[in-house]
Amino acid sequence: MKHLNNKKGSSSIILLFMVVGIAGLMTLTADAGLLYLEKSKLQNAVDSAALAAVSVYGDGQEKMLEEAFKYAELNGIPAERLTVEIQEDDNKVTVCSSKSVTLYFAKIFGISDADVAIRASAITGPIVSLKGIRPFGIEEQEFTYGETYTLKNGGGEGNTGNYGALALGGTGACAYRINLINGYDGHMIKIGDEIETETGNMNGATFDGINELLDSDSFVHGEDLSQLEADCPRLIKIPVVDSFSVAGRTTVKVVGFAAFFLDDVVRRSGRTEITGRFVRRISEGEVDESAEGYGLVGVKLVE
Repeated sequence: MKHLNNKKGSSSIILLFMVVGIAGLMTLTADAGLLYLEKSKLQNAVDSAALAAVSVYGDGQEKMLEEAFKYAELNGIPAERLTVEIQEDDNKVTVCSSKSVTLYFAKIFGISDADVAIRASAITGPIVSLKGIRPFGIEEQEFTYGETYTLKNGGGEGNTGNYGALALGGTGACAYRINLINGYDGHMIKIGDEIETETGNMNGATFDGINELLDSDSFVHGEDLSQLEADCPRLIKIPVVDSFSVAGRTTVKVVGFAAFFLDDVVRRSGRTEITGRFVRRISEGEVDESAEGYGLVGVKLVE
């Protein structure tokens, strides 16, 4: 009987240790989950603030700071808990924040709270691949904001048979016109790609397609193009290519991407020419800060 009582006592001690261990594990699990949740919320908030700030880098540091604090506040971070660092050339923003999280179960071990600190950095850089480009390109050069450029030649000069049109996802006037109106959405076009040229002036398809875009825009635009809406039908993206000094159906190499505001399409003596003003825009697409840019940039988180 004495031996049996000893065994019962030992079992009780083991059970007690097991209960304490399970309770401790539950404590750690519950509070760890709480910390993870608060850290995720804080990370999302500083991510949004960093992306918002770098997205307006062209408007100066004052505007960048304003956007960072606005988006942080929208996500529950007061100004006093936010620090914003803007790189000298404005193309990188780092946002930091911290929060003291109240713990519940850990209090039985004398731990009442824990600090969570988060940082996020966002950059802007040239777009190196994207969808939605129009089926014509422009030769690489230094572009000036607001200047008017010929985006597609009218033809009739020289004997190469190429006047700026590109075959995207198929050849012929039908595919060309569809891509002109809607933008080519077949696959991502990236820097370094070789794109097949579309021979001939594509006179009717060019004239009809551009006029459809012009007619779909009911807004009267002035000289200031800085406030263009992202969905403006006259705002187009086209590839910058190495050269159009090629003969017949051949390929040209993509060296970058640029955005233009369509001004007009003119048809004279069977020749159709497109003109547009160069604009700097932020767009969706793959970003590479080390690539050469032509005014069309994107933003991304780097930490």
